[in-house]
Amino acid sequence: MSFLKKIFGSKIKTEHNTDEPNDKIPESLISNEKIADDPYSDSWVNNNISDISQDIIDIIYSKDLTSQKIQEFINTEVDLDMSGSFWEEKEILNFPGPFYTGETDTCATGIIEAPKNVIFNNYCQEFVMIQPRNKLELIELSNAGAVEVFGAYYCDGNQHWTTQGVKDWWKVKDDIINLLQDPELIENNCNQNLRYTAYLKGKAHNDLRCYCFFLEHGYYPNDIRLTLPEL
Repeated sequence: MSFLKKIFGSKIKTEHNTDEPNDKIPESLISNEKIADDPYSDSWVNNNISDISQDIIDIIYSKDLTSQKIQEFINTEVDLDMSGSFWEEKEILNFPGPFYTGETDTCATGIIEAPKNVIFNNYCQEFVMIQPRNKLELIELSNAGAVEVFGAYYCDGNQHWTTQGVKDWWKVKDDIINLLQDPELIENNCNQNLRYTAYLKGKAHNDLRCYCFFLEHGYYPNDIRLTLPEL
């Protein structure tokens, strides 16, 4: 990577899975061979995005989501420090949902801790590109927030997003995809740009319709017979 990276120790022990085959991932990583002295060996990702698990739906799609509830759910004594809000200053790379970032540091720790959910911009600032889809991803995202120097990860998105706000964000999806093609952004990531692009062109559309339903009705739509809002 071209950007000078200052690495901090992890506060929550996690393991990243790079076993899923993908021709974009270096062969050495698929075979679980580590690149010597490279903290980003486990940060390479593919475009396989899992379904959202029910336990995650129950915890994060709630109007009163707090750092304390997340801390209890993932069973850690680490102070996650996701309280407060930076809503008015959030940037476009954050995908709609409960979690987002404000003005983060540029220490480039985010994709080490949460490679499937965090992306760097061309300055190595961190953004939530995909909301957690299972407990492990929530642990990893919480870990990214725990080691971020400015405490710039927040979990109050459900209190601010509206259906119209989601629709307005979706209208500029093509602009976001264009941003993901920035050469410096690509250089700073480990295929997160490809994963985010694939998500925006695939599962993101239905996920946002489900999220809008949650915003309007206060619960996540698990019944396929329910009519979801259009984007």
